[in-house]
Amino acid sequence: MTQLTTRNFSAFFLCLVGGAACAQRRPAALTETSVRSVETPSALAVLSQAQAESGLPGEITFGDPRGRSALFLRFPSAWRAQGAPLRAFLVLEPRVGSAPDPEPVSVEAWRVRSPWQGSAMHVWSDKPELAPPHARAVASGSPARELRIDVTALLRFAGDNPALDQGIALIATRGDGHGVSFATGIDGGAAPRLEVYTR
Repeated sequence: MTQLTTRNFSAFFLCLVGGAACAQRRPAALTETSVRSVETPSALAVLSQAQAESGLPGEITFGDPRGRSALFLRFPSAWRAQGAPLRAFLVLEPRVGSAPDPEPVSVEAWRVRSPWQGSAMHVWSDKPELAPPHARAVASGSPARELRIDVTALLRFAGDNPALDQGIALIATRGDGHGVSFATGIDGGAAPRLEVYTR
């Protein structure tokens, strides 16, 4: 029998209070029979408060000391044919040759609410509207490692509301270091990828 510690008692109590909502919040377990599909972006845009963007850069730096930065991504919808996702992760690879930064950077993933075109986004005020659900992860640049964000809630929303699916935005506030850089795939680096696990 599992010992009821203070921590899991609190979780148990919240589940009793929350009822069905608790089951909806609990991440689905991945099994050996889960089907994994991987998508790369069909559209991408980078914005920074620090400077206007012209064209698509080969990297995105989160935690830039000069201001906020954002990466906007739209993915093909082939994953929908597999049914509702058990889990989904957005993964970015570190930029090759980027300088290590010991300061961790908090990165948030948001649902993009309004339509957007990367070619029309150059300054921070061009960014589209964002809305829940959202997720959060911490980017580490020392040592450099991939950024992996659990976006299951965002993908489930997109699956239930295909007409409202405008992609995902990754947003980071200004940081105290020089920032953590990730490849966009534009100049040959690894492109961001969406990993979707279904039954």
